[in-house]
Amino acid sequence: MNLKVPNRRKKELNNRILLVDDEPRILEELGKVLSPVEQSNTELNELENRLFNNSKTNQRKTTCYNVCCCRQGDEAVREVRESVEKKEPFSVAFIDIRMPPGPDGVSTAEEIRKLDPNVQIVMMTGYSDFDISEIAHRIPPEDKLLYMQKPIHSQEIRQFALALTAKWQSDYLLHLQNQKLLESNEYLKEHDRLKSEFVMTVSHELRTPLTIFKNILSNAMAGVMGKVPPKLLSNLEMADEAIGRLTSIINDFLDVSKLEVGKMKLHSEVLCVQETVSKLVEMIRFVTDAKHIQLDLVMPENDLYINADYEKITRVINNLIENATKFVPEKTGKIVIEVQERGDRVGINVCDNGPGIHGNDKEKVFDRFVQVEKHVGPGKHGTGLGLAISRDLIQLHSGRIWIEDNPTGGAVFKILLPKHNPEMTQEQTEALASINA
Repeated sequence: MNLKVPNRRKKELNNRILLVDDEPRILEELGKVLSPVEQSNTELNELENRLFNNSKTNQRKTTCYNVCCCRQGDEAVREVRESVEKKEPFSVAFIDIRMPPGPDGVSTAEEIRKLDPNVQIVMMTGYSDFDISEIAHRIPPEDKLLYMQKPIHSQEIRQFALALTAKWQSDYLLHLQNQKLLESNEYLKEHDRLKSEFVMTVSHELRTPLTIFKNILSNAMAGVMGKVPPKLLSNLEMADEAIGRLTSIINDFLDVSKLEVGKMKLHSEVLCVQETVSKLVEMIRFVTDAKHIQLDLVMPENDLYINADYEKITRVINNLIENATKFVPEKTGKIVIEVQERGDRVGINVCDNGPGIHGNDKEKVFDRFVQVEKHVGPGKHGTGLGLAISRDLIQLHSGRIWIEDNPTGGAVFKILLPKHNPEMTQEQTEALASINA
């Protein structure tokens, strides 16, 4: 909707009305009805008071309109064109259908609608060569098109004018509200983009000194700078652990920012799912063994392949396993990673016997900065970004991730990824990854 109108106060009515009829007598009578010199009408006053919430019911006079009369269609089209250019549009146009020798009313209304899509049009006729369905088809939309049968009663024309000018005003106010919402939305989107850019810049700036600090600490703990006393070594190890945790947090913020601004790129390759998952599990098994958590793999014998970014897919799976280790009970905890063939897709499930995730929390855990059940005790507490990043990374791979209840108790995080298509060329694979990114 593109309303070109002057600035109006909320309850100031656009009272401009266009009358188009080839009979001067009818134009004169319509003008008298819509622009009386001095007249009171209780019924119309009550209707107007209901529409505009006026309190002084009996003191208000009949509404007078700014009426423009035209005897031919061409003249009416010129008036509408000028009104739009001046940003003083008509709210209602009453148009006779038969106006010889010039253009008929339907053709005239078509041209007027092109110039001003917001004007309320009323077609008037005593006899028409046009079917109503044809008129509706030629002069859409139907909610801005009405019909009046001649002869027309003065009360009828007044009520039409009052109701339609009110409708025009209502549409206009709704347009202003929508426009403000759109502008606010654009502002918020731009603000969010700038925020993400800022976080990316700060994260990059922080990573460099943290890397330097970590290298210094590593050299010191390794004795490169001389023998380190036990107490100092303990303090250096605490500092090294804190820097590692801070680096992980910064990396999470950096990845979220990249995902928000569309700068996260995939470097896809053909991966064997069983091989990828097995390597990852062997790398992190020492963590579960240290907590006496059972970690099992269930995989089909036939190799399954996907097109994926190795680093990002293993990060998601590692995040799910690490998340499960926080909540399963020590010594009796159990985590099972299942790989399944699901038609043209490959499923990866991470099952645990922890407390599970209940009700609406199953969706909330994928929101940013949300931690449904806070981890208590020593170790990594996280930022609440891990699962949100995992969801976005899986979506970049045209996949899906969600949570279900584990039938034996606990939770199951499920991933579905498209199976590798050997007929797809490397160029097509890269193009698909580029689109998803």
